[in-house]
Amino acid sequence: MQGISEWYTSLGDYTFPTVFVKLAKSEKSVLTSTSTDSNNLEALASRIDRVIASLPGACFVGLNTCSPDDASTFQRKKSHSSGKTAINLLKNSSKIQTALSEDQDSTLAIRPYRRMDKTREFRLFIYDGKLSGMSQRHLIRHFRRLDSKREEYWNKASAFFEEISNLLQIENIVIDIYFTSDGKVLIVDMNKWGECDPLMFRKWDREWNEISGLKLMSEPIKLNGDVKVSF
Repeated sequence: MQGISEWYTSLGDYTFPTVFVKLAKSEKSVLTSTSTDSNNLEALASRIDRVIASLPGACFVGLNTCSPDDASTFQRKKSHSSGKTAINLLKNSSKIQTALSEDQDSTLAIRPYRRMDKTREFRLFIYDGKLSGMSQRHLIRHFRRLDSKREEYWNKASAFFEEISNLLQIENIVIDIYFTSDGKVLIVDMNKWGECDPLMFRKWDREWNEISGLKLMSEPIKLNGDVKVSF
């Protein structure tokens, strides 16, 4: 994932409101240490609380460059209304711990939490400054409703790319987007080329100059009649 702050100043109006919190050394220590420093812990929780209070509803708390989606508690509790619970999640994430301990990142990114429909999340592949392809974001199964919307979503994504293309500073980039219920397109995050899952495109070593359109999970093949299988 490319750091949100790298593109937020140019594209902030196309994504979720985001507040960045630079961590002091003592605060990074609180997040990566097993010891309980109550003073620094309360101070960091208070900083996060102030940001949460300034944003609508519960918030999603991660680092500028990665999310705590590998934490064992993440699926149960993705949003947070207090700094204390957010800190517990960050301490439970190996990705966050690695980024902090190896000085890869030292900035929190706090955004309003939004429950998203998995059928409206997609990944755009921008190659050589052009929209080369688009993939269903969650490959958990075939969504029948997407078949009839394939052309509509591709056209909306193409129009969105044309709108923001002059604001992109990198010609090869991967962008995760979300179609809202009222027809808007929001940027969820950006990924460096070749450093994320190519999803329905399977591999990075392919001809990206060809426009591939929107790729979706296929409907499972149904077998009828007397089917015999041998091994």
